[in-house]
Amino acid sequence: MDVLHTYGGGTDVVLIVIGVIACIVGLVVLIAGITAVETPPLVLGGLMMLVGLFAFAAANQPVRHEVTLRPGHVIDAAKYEVIDQRGAIYVIEEREVSE
Repeated sequence: MDVLHTYGGGTDVVLIVIGVIACIVGLVVLIAGITAVETPPLVLGGLMMLVGLFAFAAANQPVRHEVTLRPGHVIDAAKYEVIDQRGAIYVIEEREVSE
């Protein structure tokens, strides 16, 4: 297997900013709902906090490799997942190790 290009593995700053803003707005709306003892602000605040948490969870980008295979070789399916194939070029991603 010959690696042509490797990319990813970083953190998406835009998602982090969206997560921070959503959590702050959600917290403010949640506090306003608690002080006003009203249900809609509580629900909206909780949903905004969930959006923020999902943005934080999605911020990590996986490491991907563009590879070509030598004749007679195969990709180790236990270690890598094939994401895309463009002709003889495969885009693979390392699998998560489950314990």
